[in-house]
Formats: sequence, structure tokens, C-alpha cells
Amino acid sequence: MRVERVRAVSFRCYDRLEADFDPALTAVVGRNGAGKTSLVEAVHFGCAGYSPRTTQEARCVRAGAELLRVEIDGVAVGEPLRTAVGFRPGEPKRITVDGAPARSVEALARRWACLVFTPDHLALVKRAPAVRRAYLDRALGRLLPGYGRTATDYGRALAHRGALLRRVRAGVVTAAALDPWDEQLAVTGAELVRARQALVERLAPRFRDRVGRLGGAREDAVLRYATGSPDSAAALREALRERRARDVERAVTGVGPHLDDVSLSERAREVRDFGSQGEQRTAVLALLLAEADLLGEARGAPPILLLDDVLSELDEERRTLLLEAVRAHGQTVLTTADPRDLPVAPDRLLTVSDGVVRAAPAGG
Repeated sequence: MRVERVRAVSFRCYDRLEADFDPALTAVVGRNGAGKTSLVEAVHFGCAGYSPRTTQEARCVRAGAELLRVEIDGVAVGEPLRTAVGFRPGEPKRITVDGAPARSVEALARRWACLVFTPDHLALVKRAPAVRRAYLDRALGRLLPGYGRTATDYGRALAHRGALLRRVRAGVVTAAALDPWDEQLAVTGAELVRARQALVERLAPRFRDRVGRLGGAREDAVLRYATGSPDSAAALREALRERRARDVERAVTGVGPHLDDVSLSERAREVRDFGSQGEQRTAVLALLLAEADLLGEARGAPPILLLDDVLSELDEERRTLLLEAVRAHGQTVLTTADPRDLPVAPDRLLTVSDGVVRAAPAGG
């Protein structure tokens, strides 16, 4: 699986964008604000159908333009593939696959697989458990599509139950109104716990291996699903029943997978609490590559890696190890502000300046 070319119109800082990529490692170099991140974002937008940077995608449309369009040419499952995404704020996206209209972005996900790292992804180790739960649920959708809607269904039932708890507390309805939502929470919650546990069990050995390959302590690297939630519907149903009075008093559901966490540790210490900046970045990259390994096994070809500003805060040894890892993996597009941060020459070098992308000889 690889992207050969991206073309875009009115995307972020670009009036018109066209760039070709190597099947292995392409490095995108330019000063801060030149358009490197927007180039990576455009590739993801064309392959996945959405921005990895913002939920307010109107911001992706170039100032003064009414709409944007991104086209991707490449190869998937050994066959040429062309996809396009058109977007006008306030309207549904227009997606085509090999010229034929598609109903939704899911048509893109079935053909392309790409994973992205941006500095914002460091929130996985720096911020609250909700960020890690959200990552795990997105990974479930990519790796175990049958569970893709489980987290959404659970979240909807949780929101309905929360609204009802407030009404019960106010005396508007009786506690019996909670029964159907407790049942939905019990069924979808237990399913979600089992799916998350299964995914983390598959990721954990690969995470440990990737930490070692990136210069960390392989034997001491642990990925664990930290849950206090029952993994059977019957047990979760009983826990909800036992907590009902307290939940009504507080107007919040006090048990379930919405309270769980994912632990990333090295040398028996939580990376988010005790890891250096480089160790935190290494842990996030190890998790990304572990997921890439699983996706490659599931798809029969490694996913495309889009790595934005990935080399900062890594020493030269870890930069070298990272580039060796992604080169062995498959296609990678990587950005950096300083070409001196590249310990080895990329297979293709692109320079970005004032919204213009130019190709340069590798190493030049």
C-alpha cells in the first residue's frame, strides 16, 4: 500500500498542491509555518476523509475559497487506486473511488490505511485518561471493525442515562425510567471492555518490542488496560443496580468503561509521570508502530505512516533508530524543520516554502 501523488486545491495555505512520494521514506523539509504540516494533513484528508488536526474542518478550506478538493493516486492491494474528497463547509463531503461516487468516508477506510503522528498525539501520555480511551476506541475501529460502533453506542447510552439521572434527582421521572438504559449500558459496556482488553493484549508485546527497537528498555515496557469495569453484562448490570442511589444523588454514572485508562510504563514507572520528553515521545511512537504492525497483518500490507515534526526531542541515536524502523516498515512521509535532524538521507526529499512544494535530490 502506498501513496504516489497528492493533488489538492484550496487546502489550508495551498492554492494548488501537487507532490509525489517515494514508496519508502519521503522527508518534507521547510521552516515553521511553510506548509509541511498542511501537506501531511492533505494526504490524510484524501486517504481517510477527515483531518487529523481539527474537528472544525472548515478551517481546512483556504481563506477566500468556498471549497477544497484532495485527490490521491496510489496502489492498494496491488492495484492502482485513485480517490478524491471534495468538501464545502455545511455540505456532505463528495467522495469518489476510481471515479465512482461513494456514500461515506468508510469507502476510503476500506481501501487506504494510514496512521498519523503529530505533536498533539503526545497528549496520549501527557493528558487525562479520556484521551487514551479515545485513542483505543479509534484503534478498535481500525483493527476490529466489528467493534467500531460499540464505543459510540455505549457513549450514546451513557449520555441518555446521565440526562435521566438528573431528571430522577429533580423528581421529574421515577428511577424505573433508568432500567432500559442500564440494560444498554450493561450490554455495550461489557462488550467494550472485552474488546479493549483484547486489543491491548495484542498490542502489548508489539509495544514492548517497538520500545526496545527505538532505544528504550524493552523488557520493562508495559502496555496495560487499567479497568475496574466488569467484562460481563450480568456483572455490569448488577454494579449499575447497586450504585443507582449514589448515581442519582450525584447525577453521574459511577461505574463502566468510561472511567477506564490505558497505562504506558517503562522501568515500572508511568511514562506520563516520570518519563522525559524523549521517553514520552518514544512511547507514543512505539504505540503507533505497534498498531501499524497489527494493521499490516490484518490488511496484508503495512499502513502508510504520516509523521509530522517527529524528530524533535529525540537524541541522534533515537532518531536513527526511528528512521531505520520506519524504513523497514513501509511507506513513510516525515516532516522536519531542519534537514540536519535527518541522521540518514531520505529516499525522496521535498522542500516547502510559502505554500509551494519542490522536489530535491535525496540528500540534497
